[in-house]
Formats: sequence, C-alpha cells, structure tokens
Amino acid sequence: MRYRRLDLNLLVALDALLSECSVSRAAERLCLGQSATSSALGRLREHFNDPLLVQVGRRLEPTALAQELLPKVHEALALTREIIDAPVNFVPANCIRQFTLLASDYVAGVLLPAVSLELARVAPGVRLSLRDLPVPRDGDVVSESLDYRRSDFVIVPQRRLNSAYPHVPLMSDQLCCIVCAQQPEFAESLSLTGYCAAEHVVREFADGRNLAMDAMHLHEQGVHRRVAVAVESFALMPEFIIGTARIATVFRRQAKHFAKRYPLRIHPAPVAFPEAVQVLQWHPYQEHDPAMMWFRGLLLEQAALLDQPAS
Repeated sequence: MRYRRLDLNLLVALDALLSECSVSRAAERLCLGQSATSSALGRLREHFNDPLLVQVGRRLEPTALAQELLPKVHEALALTREIIDAPVNFVPANCIRQFTLLASDYVAGVLLPAVSLELARVAPGVRLSLRDLPVPRDGDVVSESLDYRRSDFVIVPQRRLNSAYPHVPLMSDQLCCIVCAQQPEFAESLSLTGYCAAEHVVREFADGRNLAMDAMHLHEQGVHRRVAVAVESFALMPEFIIGTARIATVFRRQAKHFAKRYPLRIHPAPVAFPEAVQVLQWHPYQEHDPAMMWFRGLLLEQAALLDQPAS
C-alpha cells in the first residue's frame, strides 16, 4: 500500500535499518536477503532525498534526518501494533519477547535477580537483557539509553531523570560505608576525620569521570577523600577493601549483599548523604504497549518487596 508515494511496507525496513545501522543486521531482522534490504534502503533514500545512512570508517552512521525520523517511525509502528493487537488480551505466560533494561550494577545486583526469578515463574518466554548505564554523549543518560541505545527501560538516579520521558519512582536506599572486618582501625565506628584520612575505593565511568552520587555530594560539601582505587563496577569494590584499611561508600542494600560473601563491617556514613531514589523511565511511544505495561508493574512489585522483611 502506498501513501503519498511511499510504500508503507518500507517503514518496517526503515525502522530496522536505522535501528541497526547495518544492512546485514537489518536483513536478518527483516528475514530478507541483503540485496532486497539494500534495495529498500535505495528506495528510502530516493523518497527522502537523503542518504539516511553514511559510511564512516567501517560503520554506517545515521544522518541528521535519520536521527529525527527514527523515534517517529518507532512511534508509528508501535501505534500500528496497538491497533492490530487491540482485541488481544495480554497473557504473560504466552509472551515471547526480550526486554532490554539499562541500569547500574547496583540496581542489577539488588533488584533484578528477583525480577528474573519472577519472570521464570510467570513468563518463561520472556528474555531479560541487562546492560550497564552508558556514558552519555550529550550528558543525558536517559535519551542516550532510550533513543540511541534502543533499550526498553532505563533505571537512573532521580537527579538524572529526564522529564520528557514517562517515569515512576522505583526504589530508594541510603549510602553507608564498608570496611574490612579484620582491620582494627574502624572496629567501633567511623568518624568524618577517619573517613577523610583513610584511602578509598570508588566507582568511576570508563572515561575516568566520577559521577556517582557520593562523589557529587562530597564535592558540593567540600569534603575531600583520598582515592586509592577506582573501579568501573560496584561489585568489584569489596575485592579492594579486604585486607586493607580502605573504605568504600556504597548503598546499604548492596552492602548487606557484600557482607554475606566477604568479611566486611558496615558503618553509617559520617556524612549526611541524601536519600538515593532510583527512577524507572521508558519511551513515550511504548506507554500503552500491553507487555511493557505488565513488565513495568512487575518491576514496581519486586521493588516494593525489597522493603519487606524476609519470612
């Protein structure tokens, strides 16, 4: 079917090409041959009078028009699916789908194993793909995750919330400190003087920037700490604490997980850190997708169970 000279079937090809930025991967996604997919790209270029994808080194990069078109094409196809699937009631047990979720390894370790167990119980056909938060090219980790990384959900600290995308508070936590239980320096308590004098293990992004909540708050308060080791993952921090007099500032739920596996002592932080709220965000075009709505509810349900005492 054509609409204003465009074969509407090409919208599906356009979505695949711009999402994958690869003719071969788009062909696999469309279940077409590479020549047929290349032909579709040629017709789309002719219609829009724009190359859409340009060769940069060994990869294809979207043009400015392509970047503008992609979210609109996503939305158009999502609305089409809603129309087609409107009479169908969503049944989790029958769902065959992958959800891609971007979150810090703190959230991944504390919340998502329980989510995975629940999926195995009620929706065994659902696959969960977890990725770490990206380093944003423009400072906005939410748009980077949802528009450029094509994830279904992103979980970010509240200070990184992007109000242009739907969102809901997911979970909250408090920062505390972990030290080696075998070291006598902090056996009883941890003072601000001791905190500042000690060496610290901190989390940094791959580009060397430390944008963690504790680092930003300490900088705002004028509190300086001596960084001995910087790692890219919260999960690595205990490895560099054991056998030393170092300190790491982590979330309390995560500290409790660590203390089950390592000889650690947990102390209240000697600095009044604000409450750490994690926010769930998704793309507006997926707002009414039945599967997305169900999965959002499951995430909220499992997050609420974190605060309930174990039976």
